[in-house]
Amino acid sequence: MHTPGDDAPAADVVAETEESRVEVYVTTDTSAAPHKAGEPKLYVMYDAAKPDGDKLYFTEAEWEAFVLGVKDGEFDLDESGNLPPLPEPGQPSQPSQPSQEPGQPS
Repeated sequence: MHTPGDDAPAADVVAETEESRVEVYVTTDTSAAPHKAGEPKLYVMYDAAKPDGDKLYFTEAEWEAFVLGVKDGEFDLDESGNLPPLPEPGQPSQPSQPSQEPGQPS
């Protein structure tokens, strides 16, 4: 659980399932994440259904990269509910769609 006071909820970041409820809050208390002690604030992601369970701690830069990855579909599941395979080193994270000229068959 987090300590009230300097915490602020991250903007509407809540995903719910029957088994878990992922929530995020922002804190300036870095004592639970000593490896990130020099950071001015941390984004903390946890399962509110298991508040004493593990937590993920993100710096502001890490959180921004994570959110961009979510928006880019980096964590989208395929039709079977699996993450897509990792790209080969040096390849883009998602295959780019070739642009088509107007009038070309697809």
